[in-house]
Amino acid sequence: MSAYLLNRLAVQPNVTILVNTRVVAVDGDEHLQEITLDQAGTATRLPATHLFVCIGGAPNTEWAETTDVRLDTRGFLLTGVDLSPDDLDRWPLKRAPYYLETSVPGVFAAGDVRANSVKRVASAVGEGATAVTLIHRYLAEVTPL
Repeated sequence: MSAYLLNRLAVQPNVTILVNTRVVAVDGDEHLQEITLDQAGTATRLPATHLFVCIGGAPNTEWAETTDVRLDTRGFLLTGVDLSPDDLDRWPLKRAPYYLETSVPGVFAAGDVRANSVKRVASAVGEGATAVTLIHRYLAEVTPL
């Protein structure tokens, strides 16, 4: 989460921030009325009318550390125009990498795991749809009919 957003939330009297907490149930008829939280094995039911879940901002890219897929200094995957000139010098194909293609031809990244992505659900969904289109294009290159 962005520091500016976290700082703004922390001073709101009607916001409670809980870490290391799982939401295990939500309940209500026409709208949210109650949530059940699990903190270290202890379940607690609380009245609630709103709920925001933040699952963190660290990418799950440890798998790429032992591959040729390039990462930025924070561990996000580099794709397309974000690849460095050195990465592009090593690019093995005649064409440039597609927008969501990593430093390895045919390996695509979309959403929050990608460096310089918008980090919003709607953007991730759109990037995922675009990645599928680019994968089809890549597969047509390497396996022509």
